[in-house]
Amino acid sequence: MPHFDIETTEGGSVRRILRDGEPYNESVSLEPLFSVVTVYFQAAAANLHLLDNEATRERRRAYGVQSFVMSLTGVEAFTNTYFRLRANELSNQRMLERIVQRHGSLTNKIRELLAMTPQSAIEDQDMILDRVHALSLLRNDLVHPHWEPASMTIVGDMPLMIDGLVHNFQAAFENPAFCREALMWCVLLVAQIGRSGGSHDFAGFLFHWTGFYGFTEQVVLTSLGLGAGIAPNR
Repeated sequence: MPHFDIETTEGGSVRRILRDGEPYNESVSLEPLFSVVTVYFQAAAANLHLLDNEATRERRRAYGVQSFVMSLTGVEAFTNTYFRLRANELSNQRMLERIVQRHGSLTNKIRELLAMTPQSAIEDQDMILDRVHALSLLRNDLVHPHWEPASMTIVGDMPLMIDGLVHNFQAAFENPAFCREALMWCVLLVAQIGRSGGSHDFAGFLFHWTGFYGFTEQVVLTSLGLGAGIAPNR
């Protein structure tokens, strides 16, 4: 972990910057660690807003794809950042080693990291992680695109066959409701992980890690059609 010393003049301007005791001649931008995560959730929300207000299919699809990918990337950023904090708090070297490993699915990684904490799991873990896992598989298809050929025949007096087409699943992202639901499942997972770690301020925890203000538990659950179906840890 690098450490920076910033030496100032009597007037308050920066005289020089040291990194680990050595002169550092580049600019430095140090931010709260939450910004590693919030940028993705804020991008997801911004694109969702654009999707809600766009009429053309092409742009709707583009905004929907970006919102969806950013939602799932936010979960990954949160996982790697939050659990590193928890590992430091618990002095758990195994957690630190698992965080940097890239094998397996994101949700399996979350299960394993949760199992290494004193709480060991979150409320309704299987339901939430199974849903996020399905969404993450869809994200993998988006970030590793490939073409599966399809063809179409227009039947009539003079049949016309067209090759070189594709049954493009990306059309699903033109639907704001689908993209909003994906974002809310990711938000719920973040909140429940925070709750399992001892944070009972649902809205406050989400504000720190997603940048969303006023996201109460009822707001999130209602948006997913869950009502009061998820009870807090006791």
